[in-house]
Amino acid sequence: MTVAAVALVCTLPVAPAQADGVQTLTGPATGDASVYLTYVDCTDLFAPGTAPASRLNLGPFDAPMGRRSLGLVPGGPGSASGPVVFFDSLASADPSFSVASTGGSTGTSYVVVVTPDTPPGAAWLATTTLSVPSGGWTQVSPAQLAYDWTLIDLASHAALQPGGTATTGEFAATHGDGQGLVVTGFGCNGGAFNLDAVSGDGSTFDFEGVALDTSVSVSREQAVAGESVTITGRVTDPNARTTGDPLVLESRTPGGAWRADDAPVLVGPDGVARVDVPVTETTEFRWHRPESQYADEGWSGAVTVTVADALEPVAATEK
Repeated sequence: MTVAAVALVCTLPVAPAQADGVQTLTGPATGDASVYLTYVDCTDLFAPGTAPASRLNLGPFDAPMGRRSLGLVPGGPGSASGPVVFFDSLASADPSFSVASTGGSTGTSYVVVVTPDTPPGAAWLATTTLSVPSGGWTQVSPAQLAYDWTLIDLASHAALQPGGTATTGEFAATHGDGQGLVVTGFGCNGGAFNLDAVSGDGSTFDFEGVALDTSVSVSREQAVAGESVTITGRVTDPNARTTGDPLVLESRTPGGAWRADDAPVLVGPDGVARVDVPVTETTEFRWHRPESQYADEGWSGAVTVTVADALEPVAATEK
């Protein structure tokens, strides 16, 4: 995420065209120059905000899209985090997103727009506060909010003229249409919250789990009955980084049903799970990666340890 609020206000670029449709994300970056997540001060758009920590979560509750959402944890009260959406038409701009918080959350929304009646070097700045209750998801549509409007000087940020209270559509009907941006966020009270179904400029973003890969290896593929073999497992993300997820070992005789060990195997300092297993017969092994907050469950491929009977000692011959 970025804190480019001041630069955004000063440049007001035309929003680039983007492909319509739902895009699945596994983190806060949208890859879209016209719709992305940011953070701002809750009372002053031009003051620096504090970045939150982000994480993927199952739910909470029933996520609006898919099974997961993006969790945001503010560093403290006073900053709001959420989507910024650029628009070419204030009259038709209708971004939205859903927010949930187990303890409720307060937020703020800013609109910056240049309309036909705006003097050179100035812009209209609109502000409003908002809140969502605890216990479920709330859809937030900035176009439905009533804002307090002020004409400001972009260089000094000084107020030049009050503009009354109006929705974005009402303001466009009075002052004419124009291009600009709207940024809406939550976390002003310092509490954690979740975002999902972020929509704007023809795209909708759904936050879902990371695609992980689980691999398995064995110290040797042939053993004598009663010997132990070492089974290792590693979980990696799409960038081939080891994640350190705990794993559950499963085994079966060839063609039989898989049986899981009772306890998960925790990884070592190198991020690899290891377990020594005595084998008495030919056995297949694989790792199960349980579902987590940020990823679906999954399994590794299987490896087979072929077991041969121990050689019988040769009996001594009596003479």
